[in-house]
Amino acid sequence: MRVLQLAKYYWPRSGGMERVVEGLAEGLAERGHETEVVAVTSFGDPRPGQKRRASVWRAWSFAPVGSQELAPAYIAAAWRRADVIHLHHPHSLADVAYALRPSLAPLVVTQHADYPSIKYKLPGWYALKKAEAIVVPSRAHIALSQELKGFEEKVEVIPFGIDERRWEVVPPPPPGNPPRALFIGRLVPFKGVDFLLRAVELVPELRLDIVGAGPEQNRLRTLATALAISDRVKFWGEYPDEDLPRRMADADFLVLPSVTVEEMFGIVLLEAMAAGRPVITTAVPSGVREVNTHMETGLEVPIRDPVALAGAMRLLAEDPALRERLGSNGRRRVKERFTIDRMTEAHIDLYERVRGPRPARG
Repeated sequence: MRVLQLAKYYWPRSGGMERVVEGLAEGLAERGHETEVVAVTSFGDPRPGQKRRASVWRAWSFAPVGSQELAPAYIAAAWRRADVIHLHHPHSLADVAYALRPSLAPLVVTQHADYPSIKYKLPGWYALKKAEAIVVPSRAHIALSQELKGFEEKVEVIPFGIDERRWEVVPPPPPGNPPRALFIGRLVPFKGVDFLLRAVELVPELRLDIVGAGPEQNRLRTLATALAISDRVKFWGEYPDEDLPRRMADADFLVLPSVTVEEMFGIVLLEAMAAGRPVITTAVPSGVREVNTHMETGLEVPIRDPVALAGAMRLLAEDPALRERLGSNGRRRVKERFTIDRMTEAHIDLYERVRGPRPARG
């Protein structure tokens, strides 16, 4: 079967959507399916290297328009021959490319999140309307998404998955060191990193690693200085995806202090859990709550509450037995529900159903 994925970015760009697209592409290729990914690249992106099995067509972006990329070659690349087209939302360029594509191949859409602006919704609505099936990673996603209203009968829940084998080899943190928390993600307002910094101020023995970059970076550095915690907080900036296990190895637990449902799932939670690390999340009513279960795989605290967050971090910092129990449970939960193998097999079954007995079409 030939599957064409229309994505925004691809490895070595690193983010939740990119990890899902890569995992699915590699899982399909591993099972003998022809899989191609069309993605945007731009000057300054890391060089991709040759370690992946999937075929990737990278369209150069010459200028971003708001949060969208201007990459004319993407349109032509999206016309490649396929048995199934798999479009990843939100990405208006992929929506336009699909709308212009002279193709009868069935369409599957993964709805990672709603569009942040109404001006991008029309081509996205067209893709959802034409889709044979719409994939979401959690039940909460169906309830939260405004764009899925009216399309509920086409929606299927397929949880995102990771290559748990990559994270199982992460060693425990070095003994005798001060407790260390870890945040991995873009530095944008909905991630709630400012509340994490205020919580760290209340736990003097704690160290914090922040991995990621974004528009909030300078403000967060200034806040860390104002809180007099700069000596305990390390900003690592953008970090190569292949080196993330090194940062995880130093951490006792991971914190995802999100403040809105823009945090729809949290791939990084799966990675931490697969590495045997407990996680701390906030009570955002999204798919995050279907990943982390309070006092089973980690802890949950109220949104925008640095005092409660500090209490949760202090509890994990001071109780190695609790960390071990939660971490072990998390690792088992990932193996049971959130692996690339499970995600890939579920998608293959879906592709076969939407494709039917058709021959490949252009």
